[in-house]
Amino acid sequence: MSYAIDISAARREVQFPNGIYTKISDDIAVTFPAELPLEALDPILSEKLDLVGLIGDIVQADGVDGLDVSKVLAAIFRRPTLLPKFLAAVRESFEVLLGDNHPEFLEAKPSSGDYVRLTIALSKVYGVELGKLLGLDISAGSDSPTSSPTSPATTGSTPAESGSAPGTPTSSESDA
Repeated sequence: MSYAIDISAARREVQFPNGIYTKISDDIAVTFPAELPLEALDPILSEKLDLVGLIGDIVQADGVDGLDVSKVLAAIFRRPTLLPKFLAAVRESFEVLLGDNHPEFLEAKPSSGDYVRLTIALSKVYGVELGKLLGLDISAGSDSPTSSPTSPATTGSTPAESGSAPGTPTSSESDA
């Protein structure tokens, strides 16, 4: 039978059939699941954390292209419980991801930098970007006018007519 869509073909299990082996320290290694379980995103996207609401407020106030760092920080600090809730959500997400490996991960006493580095690395492996996940079209676009050509349409160095194709030697010429 031929399928029109086969989502199993693109799964990370093809690339990482036994999970994503990750060295945490010289003594500790853990395995993350080959595919990002949807439930691992629940703590980050929860209404309790309201990260989506924060991003919506920021985008609504300034638009995506005009994000001002000072306004972003002000929006974060207007929510004094956001940072502790966010850290708790990150820890909970890692607990979901690691399952039985989570106590071993905690044994390494991961720093905030470890969480950041792991999150960045895993987001690349899983192919997840927060902006895309939240439906934001954040690009490196510009409001400037379209650029102009770097050179005039015609130059003196280019002939008006194209030349003939380069010649190829005949077999007798190449044998010489």
